[in-house]
Amino acid sequence: MERERALRVLSPIRARRVCSRTRHGSSGPGCHADGMSVSVPETSAPATGPDEADRGPFPSPDDLTLPPDDRDLGLAWRIVGIAVVLACCAVVFWQLDPGLSLWSPNRGLLLRDTTPSGGDMGAHVWFPAYLRDHLLPRWRVAGWAPDWFGGFPAGQFYFPLPALLIVVLDLVMPYNVAFKLVTAIGPVALPATVYAFGRGLRVRRPGPELMAVGATCFLFFRGIEATAGTHDAQIQFNQRIMGGTLASALAGEYSFSFALALAFAFLGALAYSLRTRRRLWLPALLLAGTILSHVVVGIFAAVAAVVVWAFLLRRRQVLLALGIGAAIGGVGAALSAFWTFPLLAGFGYTANMRYERLTWYLDYLIPGQLWWVFVLAAIGVLIGLVRVDRAVLAIASVTVVFAVVFRFWPELHAWNLRFLPFWYLGAFLLAGIAVAEVVRGISSLVARAWTGSPPEPGEEWAFEPPLERRRFRLVRSVTALGIAAVVTVGSLAIAVNTRKFLDFWAEWNYAGYEDTAATSAKPKAYAEYRALIETMRDLPPGLAMWEGGPALDAYGTPLALMLLPYWTDGRIDSLEGLFYESAASTPYDFMAIGPLSASGNASNPVRGLDYRTIGDFDVGVRYLEQLGARYYLAHSDDAKARADAHRDLRLVAKVPGLDATPPTGWNVYEVRDHARVAPLAYEPVVVAPTGGRQSECFGRPAAVGAKDPELDPWECVAAEWWDSPERLDQPLAASGPKPWRRASAGDAASVSPRRLPEVRVTDVRETEDSVAFRVSRVGVPVVVRTSYFPAWKAHGADGPWRLTPNLMVVVPTERSVTLRYERTGAEWLGIVGSLAGLAGLVALVVWRPRTRPSRGGTAEGLRLR
Repeated sequence: MERERALRVLSPIRARRVCSRTRHGSSGPGCHADGMSVSVPETSAPATGPDEADRGPFPSPDDLTLPPDDRDLGLAWRIVGIAVVLACCAVVFWQLDPGLSLWSPNRGLLLRDTTPSGGDMGAHVWFPAYLRDHLLPRWRVAGWAPDWFGGFPAGQFYFPLPALLIVVLDLVMPYNVAFKLVTAIGPVALPATVYAFGRGLRVRRPGPELMAVGATCFLFFRGIEATAGTHDAQIQFNQRIMGGTLASALAGEYSFSFALALAFAFLGALAYSLRTRRRLWLPALLLAGTILSHVVVGIFAAVAAVVVWAFLLRRRQVLLALGIGAAIGGVGAALSAFWTFPLLAGFGYTANMRYERLTWYLDYLIPGQLWWVFVLAAIGVLIGLVRVDRAVLAIASVTVVFAVVFRFWPELHAWNLRFLPFWYLGAFLLAGIAVAEVVRGISSLVARAWTGSPPEPGEEWAFEPPLERRRFRLVRSVTALGIAAVVTVGSLAIAVNTRKFLDFWAEWNYAGYEDTAATSAKPKAYAEYRALIETMRDLPPGLAMWEGGPALDAYGTPLALMLLPYWTDGRIDSLEGLFYESAASTPYDFMAIGPLSASGNASNPVRGLDYRTIGDFDVGVRYLEQLGARYYLAHSDDAKARADAHRDLRLVAKVPGLDATPPTGWNVYEVRDHARVAPLAYEPVVVAPTGGRQSECFGRPAAVGAKDPELDPWECVAAEWWDSPERLDQPLAASGPKPWRRASAGDAASVSPRRLPEVRVTDVRETEDSVAFRVSRVGVPVVVRTSYFPAWKAHGADGPWRLTPNLMVVVPTERSVTLRYERTGAEWLGIVGSLAGLAGLVALVVWRPRTRPSRGGTAEGLRLR
């Protein structure tokens, strides 16, 4: 009774202190405009209504939820938060460019105008330049490119946003510098966007700061320690290419890193918008950006968004939350429709690499060398469960979901390895939260020891002298700030000290193809590489197939010759390219490269195919003719000797080796029959393709203990036909005119060939997206040795139809025939969808809620937690 009477006496004083200093100058709960309280003792029902119970586990709006007198402490936390994030971002940036400093910026590799090399990154250079020079001038972000694979739909099955950003930056800086900076943006920005995610979820301070530190430690993860040739070595290799880390970004997965940073920015903005009903346009825009940067990360963002939405849901606001979530998700999906609709519509014409599903689940999910991360993560989850902290539980739920996805994801185009980074990163974030809770606990203990135990909540302002209470809060905050700073510095120092090969990778990549100095562990053979490029530039235009192998890494990457069209301005195309899944011709191109490469020089990357070796060199030359390849480039002695002796290959150029290391010089041969449009000897047979396992498709039993993957229907038919040299002049078609004979896939080989009348093809002219030619007679089918894709339309001919292995056949109805790559219905529908998305984005910008909650998302007063 004494306590209640005291509270009633002091409540006006207490209310004036609270009501006069609420954030944004608004009145707090239980306050009149005059600042007087209408509340009753704490035993009374809360003035804010039933939603008060729904807020329970969330931290309250302010940083440490400080009383109004402690605005300076809130400012200190903001300053420390910014400092921690900047430190994390700076460390990552320095790792990508160790030579860069404020005192000698010219030493930095990121700002040096050299062509990036190394791994896949050395071939990624091609696409943004092609987008800039050929697609965007035709108002496209995806379109036909003859540069790789005998032609493929560039940009339709690969992520356009990073490339578009490179093109934009290229307006104000050299292309190479723009490319390097975009590859660095994702890793550098990840700590900042993770911090924004933690703030959006209102994770208790210093949780967001130490989540940023955890994200930085994740970036420096370079796989477990392993000995070459062991079981662990394969795990280590996969961890380095999985995506998200610095090692993965330097290996070429920079779009994944870029999308991951956007995804956390999206989730943080989503949490803020769901709580405050403000800035709904921002998460919608960030969601679209995530999807356009990497589809797998887009899946992560969508799943995580549903989880965040569920944990932010309040009992009496279900319909409102549904509406807000649907608006954000709908606008984000619509904005990306110009790219996603054509992707989905044409997905059947991609190549399935059939990456083998990883089944060493525990070895991948809980690697022993990360035991400390998972112990801390478990502590973080336990604290979240005990406190029923929805912010922590939301992060834990997303993390566990993607461990389950990794475990049960089937063998599809997307590899289950691609979902592993979300599990690792989630564990690092939960570990950061656990450390943050320890910091809070220690700081409270220090404050109690320094100033004495604080009173119970609700009594603090009424009975405690303000100065003593202020001292307690000050000591606790300063202690927490100090410990958080020490943890940050220590963690970053440890992360940097574990970088090992990352220095070399960054320097190797960003020093560029042109690096001939000893700035790297070894200089690149740029003079030899440049001599080969200049030699090819001087030859007549044509498609080239080249012998690969690890020796080409001397130029900067084993994929260096994929840049033949880049260096020669499209004069010389490369049959091998980087975006394997983007071209349905990929399996047959690699089957053709095998017999033209010395032992160890063929990568044979597509699982489920039977590859020939250099012992079948004659078959390889027939493949060159079938694909319309004009040039064959060999560097091994074995391949050169066989090519010199082959009657259908003519030596047209030699490029000597300029050092004693492989490759020891190149021979360039011209293929005798390299026509891009040619008559057919026999009428195609239309087959009804059926899929099957590798052993069924090729008619050979699988080796004991070997995997026997499933092939797609057309691939099963075409790959078996491609592997039968005696049938290469008797093609199969997916469809065709009624007079053409039909057969099942199994009976097609037994159908008697029907010889076609002779026809001459002349005046062949090719552009980026058209093929034109003249024929001496109509009605006789001819093969167009460009990859088939449904967007091709024939004018002056019937067709085109898909022809084995993945070419086009047309039946001319006029002497002059033109094939053009045109927009499909899915493209137009996607454009309309994106225009609708833009309208929706504008609507979200101008929309204002009828009642706007406070910035913290509730109308509650400030309370110390």
